[in-house]
Amino acid sequence: MGNQLIHKSDNLSEKHNKGFTLVEMIVVMVILTVLAAILIPGLLGWIDEAKGKQYVLSARSIYMSAQALESEKYAAWDGTAANANHNLTDADKERILRMADAEGAVIEEVVFESDSLGGSGASSNHGYFTIVGITVRYEGATVILTDGIWTVIQ
Repeated sequence: MGNQLIHKSDNLSEKHNKGFTLVEMIVVMVILTVLAAILIPGLLGWIDEAKGKQYVLSARSIYMSAQALESEKYAAWDGTAANANHNLTDADKERILRMADAEGAVIEEVVFESDSLGGSGASSNHGYFTIVGITVRYEGATVILTDGIWTVIQ
């Protein structure tokens, strides 16, 4: 008879331990909610930072393509002031964006090392065809190169 009582109590404990209580489930849900509240803003910041880096990489490609176009103009330049033109036309900007494979980008401003021709000779006028700053606008951000520093404004 004593064995039967022990056996019955074992059955009770087996039935009692099936599943979780409502309080345990609520505690788990609260913990998961707190973790999500902590992690999601950090994750969103990380995603924004990654997008910013992607914009800078694209803008660098545009900058290099623009400088390549200006180098072509510099190589073809005959040394006269009448034929010196470092300004980018709309056709030049379209060509640069195709070269850089930068779909959705718009070149807003290009800054040259020098806006005037120096003395005679090509070497003294190299800065006239050298790009030192550029502003590129995307749908979600604007990227600016100033003093060798890339800045993303979102």
